[in-house]
Amino acid sequence: MTTPPAGGGIELQASNLDASVWRNYDFMNAEVYHESHDVLVLLFSFYDQDNRFITYHVGILPSVRTIICLPLNHLNGEKLFLDRYPGVMQMVLRGDARVDRNRIVRFSLATIPSSTNRSVDISGLSLSRTEPDFAYEFHLYIDELGQLKDRAWPGKTANAQQLTERLSAERRLAAEADFSGGCFSRYGGWKKLRFEATGFFRTQFDGSNWWFVDPDGYALFSTGMDCVGPASPMRLTGMEHLLPQLPDQEGNYKEAWLREGQEYSFEIANLITAFGAEWRSDWAAMTDYRLRQWGFNTIGNWSDGGFIRGSELPYVYPLADFPATEQTIFRDFPDVFSPEYERNAMRFAEQLLPLREDRRLVGYFMRNEPHWAFVDSLNLTQLMLKSPVRYASKEKFIQWLGEKYGTVEQLNAAWAGAYDSFEQLYIPDDAAAAGHPAHPAREADYAQFNRLLIRRYVELPARYCKQADTNHLNLGMRYAWVGSDDVLEGCECFDVFSLNCYQFAPDREQIANISQRLNKPVMIGEFHFGAADVGMLAYGIRAVATQEERGDAYRHYVEQAAAIPELIGIHYFQWNDQPVLGRSDGENYQIGLVDVCNRPYEPFIQAVKKAHEEMYGVRTGITKPYDRLPAEIPKTGF
Repeated sequence: MTTPPAGGGIELQASNLDASVWRNYDFMNAEVYHESHDVLVLLFSFYDQDNRFITYHVGILPSVRTIICLPLNHLNGEKLFLDRYPGVMQMVLRGDARVDRNRIVRFSLATIPSSTNRSVDISGLSLSRTEPDFAYEFHLYIDELGQLKDRAWPGKTANAQQLTERLSAERRLAAEADFSGGCFSRYGGWKKLRFEATGFFRTQFDGSNWWFVDPDGYALFSTGMDCVGPASPMRLTGMEHLLPQLPDQEGNYKEAWLREGQEYSFEIANLITAFGAEWRSDWAAMTDYRLRQWGFNTIGNWSDGGFIRGSELPYVYPLADFPATEQTIFRDFPDVFSPEYERNAMRFAEQLLPLREDRRLVGYFMRNEPHWAFVDSLNLTQLMLKSPVRYASKEKFIQWLGEKYGTVEQLNAAWAGAYDSFEQLYIPDDAAAAGHPAHPAREADYAQFNRLLIRRYVELPARYCKQADTNHLNLGMRYAWVGSDDVLEGCECFDVFSLNCYQFAPDREQIANISQRLNKPVMIGEFHFGAADVGMLAYGIRAVATQEERGDAYRHYVEQAAAIPELIGIHYFQWNDQPVLGRSDGENYQIGLVDVCNRPYEPFIQAVKKAHEEMYGVRTGITKPYDRLPAEIPKTGF
């Protein structure tokens, strides 16, 4: 199959197949090979008679035979990120909440847009009742330093000696650095603007702009770095046929082996090569020096705990294990009216207790990117009623209807229904089964209760978190995006509303609307840019051609963000490049400030520094934001 740069592919009508074909077979399998410059993302899409669809996004490495397997049970839409099979990169689901597997009428196979034509060989496309045999021949894909083997680029580390000499020289610079004095406070705040000091971070609107205020009262626009740590580990399981010989797990490099040998960090191995047994303290000193030198003022989400404790930079904290229930309504959305949800919310908040007096802690995120919110305008009420599970939330809904309408006759009059009793609503999908047409009053009730579900989802754990820790800011849930106004239900209880924003500039209008509705400031928990000019095979969700253009993209984003009054922080994802063969879920983006050999991307770093130098002038209207926007190239991300 050859597809043009715009992407595309082929479509197969499946209506001539009996529904039992899709019901009785459990997997779709194929063998794939391509010789593109980067990772190929194939789209396998299934459509039912109601034109609902679900698409499997599957990442395939270039120049190596790959066997793919699509479990058809995932057409129920309950998972977003799928388990990774041997040889395959990331697998992600997109589309509607679910597809009726018994009513599939068509299937398509396509590629996403690219900078060139894509040519791919797909053989053995078939349905089966079992997973295929993942038998691969050895193909050495990366070198002993963790770099792509059969490609050259400026800045590629030649050998261990070159690695050691470069890192040792920078470590000496870090030892000589002095960041005392200057125009920034001990907590990173900007000394040219001061408010009342309360001893902990807080927020303030000054009549023009929202700000973080540091414990000493200085204004802060938070430029953070996510995942500050020595490693972005590589998944080994299933990728053994592509690996060089690795050091013994119990020898000098044992700290590079992670998760009981399932993952390996070439970054840590390279640091051990350069610094020996005391590599961690050398890495921490060098990294703290870099962050300060480059103008970052906050340690972002998922950063190394030891590094946070040893640094003086302020930090944010990601809470773990957001409260769940045994039965979920859709994906990770819990049965929020269940006593189980409240009990778990109370336990969830207890992890804040040891942090209450930490003045360097800006605040905490309750979670990151709820998976249920990846489906825009999701109707949780309708999904709940289609399920046979007698959720506590379903009982609450039926009680709510009883209080609203009084009698089933009045409910029927409002909904144009024919229910014998409210109990009949416990029968799964009763309205559809009885042939009741969609009715505006019923749809309005579904929508109103949908908002009540989301409000309780947010408010209950937020209330317990605030009871556990009154000193620190609740920074929200870092939604992947805001697909409808329903997502904002209950978010007034946050101190800051957070979302992740993978664009070339933050959406000024959306941020202003969110802030005005909630009367809260907004921050961005993730953004990034990758480039195609170094030895990586995927360039992230937003990408450009070169490291110089990547620097332009960063500077444009930061300075445009600083000019938005309602926005008070932006955190970049992430410190390290991801591994060539993928992290645990297969993501392998060139998005780091440093590569696998801990080498900074200098053209990018120079623009990072300049953006941070200019941002307070932009925020206070002294200078105009940077407006040079590089050309985007097609993404390889999901």
